[in-house]
Amino acid sequence: MKEKIIETLKAKLNRRVWDSWFSTFEVKEIGENCVVFQVGNLFIKDWLEMKYGNLIARTLKEVFNRSIDFKIEYAPLQDQPMEDESEPLVRKRPLVLTPLNPIFTFENFVTGPSNMFAYSACLEAAKNPGKYNPLFIYGDVGLGKTHLLQAIGHYLFKHKPELRVVYLTSERFLNELIEAIQRGTTQEFRERYRSKIDVMLLDDVQFLIGKNGIQTELFHTFNELYNAGKQIVICSDRDPQMLDGFQDRLISRFQMGVVVKIEKPDIETCFKIAQKMVMFENGDLPEEVLLLIAEHFNDNLRRLRGAIVKLLMHKQIYNEEIDLSRAKQILSIEPVKPKCKSVETRLFDILCELFNVTPEELKGSCKKDSAIVARQLGMYVAKNYMNLSLRKIAEMFNRSHPTVSNTIQKFEISLRTNKSLESMLNKVKELFREKTAGQLL
Repeated sequence: MKEKIIETLKAKLNRRVWDSWFSTFEVKEIGENCVVFQVGNLFIKDWLEMKYGNLIARTLKEVFNRSIDFKIEYAPLQDQPMEDESEPLVRKRPLVLTPLNPIFTFENFVTGPSNMFAYSACLEAAKNPGKYNPLFIYGDVGLGKTHLLQAIGHYLFKHKPELRVVYLTSERFLNELIEAIQRGTTQEFRERYRSKIDVMLLDDVQFLIGKNGIQTELFHTFNELYNAGKQIVICSDRDPQMLDGFQDRLISRFQMGVVVKIEKPDIETCFKIAQKMVMFENGDLPEEVLLLIAEHFNDNLRRLRGAIVKLLMHKQIYNEEIDLSRAKQILSIEPVKPKCKSVETRLFDILCELFNVTPEELKGSCKKDSAIVARQLGMYVAKNYMNLSLRKIAEMFNRSHPTVSNTIQKFEISLRTNKSLESMLNKVKELFREKTAGQLL
């Protein structure tokens, strides 16, 4: 009967879920009105009761043709000694609290100038949890943030299996809290994420923008973990200071550790990534085709992978070799026509030339007087002469909306009494008028 219960339950779950959550799950005892299960991990015991309790109950009803109670007990694995509660629960095998993509490892991550610092920071956080805390990684979609986040988990599973590591998205964190509130198990939810884990890997934190209640819960969870020396790694699609709709106290905590940006990869890095993706798909494409993909899909690695999969599918279905010409047809890549510079780019060109600064200094936190004045003047021109929205200006200068608004107001006040600023403004307007041939000014 024990085997039948396990086999019936196993048939209702996919292999990945079973291997992740039920690897130590077994029937301990079958009573007249109750079945006792046991697992070798305390955290997983709580998780199974919450997530799979209804499924287990339905399985027992199916096997016994009647409703029957059950309970799950924690029993240490036989090949490991009993440990004090203050010690890690599992030593000889990793505690897999959440399944990870097996491909997302450090070994499979292709590094380049755009992501080397982020890669090194994540590897260091994995080797020395708590040393750089918190670690905040941000960048546009499809640049490898989730890969690095899960790579930390894989590394810890392999090298520090005694640590309790959880990877979750902000959406899942929110949904679990809502479910806990509905079930009246909020305290169990808090214990699970505040006292029963050693490393929290939180993805897509921008999902919580405007959700004040869950932000408060995350704030207290963050404090508990941080004060206990637990490693926290957070991913977002934007800089912490650009998380409009987030509590200031949370943003300040995101910034109190190491903040790392992943940039768009260069063509050479994209080419290496494309090579590795083809290898994972057990396919083969000419180098010139991979270079074509790297040149046209370097803004988003998911799109890059999609292009590779599409070519390999054509190759398999139509049994044809994919050369450069055929690849362009399949991917609808047209010859690139020269593009005129956007008015935003022209404004940056003028500011950089006039004030002897770089675009990076304008967009960054450079404190040089020339960069500060150029930045303020550029925002003023963008708002009052180019008629751009505060949102667009914030994106141009990598600032928040309130910062842009305050900067423009301060510049307007200074402009009334500072003749040199007025002269600089007129010079920028004159150069901009020449470059745009009178289109805007």
